[in-house]
Amino acid sequence: MMDAKQLCDIVRNSVSAIEVGKALGLNVDRHYRCSCPFHHGQDRNMKLYEGNRGYYCFVCHKGGDCISLVTGVVQGCSYMDAMWWINDEFNLGLKEENSKPNIWRRLNRQKIRKGVSSDR
Repeated sequence: MMDAKQLCDIVRNSVSAIEVGKALGLNVDRHYRCSCPFHHGQDRNMKLYEGNRGYYCFVCHKGGDCISLVTGVVQGCSYMDAMWWINDEFNLGLKEENSKPNIWRRLNRQKIRKGVSSDR
């Protein structure tokens, strides 16, 4: 039985911030830079890194992992909801331990999908 920390580690090590940024609709250039969605800058001040190194904005100094990138871009999204969205989006195959899926979490995953597709 895995705990939440182990699940988050698996997600972080399976998907890069570059892949998540592109899935969220961020306009990532060939140097893996994009406009920062946190301070709504016009310049490409945010750097997305390969592997599990995350992201960092050189203007507002926001940084984190691929999961916190989702929580920052999608308003009202919890860290766990972001983790499960990444699991679904990238077909990581992680399963929730309890037999009854959390309805709130399922609704939030749909909200993230709608927010990503309609806003970007």
